[in-house]
Amino acid sequence: MTKILNHGIPQRIVRDTQAFQLVALIEGAAANTQFINNLQVLGQQRQLLAETQRKLAALPSSASIESRADVQAQLLQIENLVTKNVEFMTKHYGYSLDQNYLLNPVYSVLLQKALDDQGKPVEDEARATLEAEFQTFESYDAFQGLRQRASDLATNTANKTEFEAVKADLIEKYAFDLDKHYILQVRKGALYATATN
Repeated sequence: MTKILNHGIPQRIVRDTQAFQLVALIEGAAANTQFINNLQVLGQQRQLLAETQRKLAALPSSASIESRADVQAQLLQIENLVTKNVEFMTKHYGYSLDQNYLLNPVYSVLLQKALDDQGKPVEDEARATLEAEFQTFESYDAFQGLRQRASDLATNTANKTEFEAVKADLIEKYAFDLDKHYILQVRKGALYATATN
């Protein structure tokens, strides 16, 4: 699932003023989707853990022993889940709660979703059509920047001409039409952690 082999991928990068060190290469669309989902689940669990800790701390001294025990049991259950998930993330990705991370999409693709008989988008990636490939993080980032620009301009009718130009650019460069449905699939991701030196 993860390998650290240098395939032209920088071992160290700098974003803004923060340096990051390569800790894992995540190969394959399924593995990258799983990693992103794992991060989201872990983030939600950590948030729930913090909320439950606050809930326990906020219990009044007059709270019953049963209600305090109930919240403590919830807290223990969530702590166990977080611990298991952090252990899994550490084993498979070198993940640590003490680090900040950056996932660089080294190779990704833009897939247009297929439509069902009613004209609604189908979530099945196997039925989607390849529209564009991003062979580097820079090309991926350029696409995302242009897409964000279109999104920002869409809400401002004063910039209609610029919005139409950006829409045309998205279609010309990436076959990306704002009125259609897509899947942006990371097929190889470079996972970086904050550098310690």
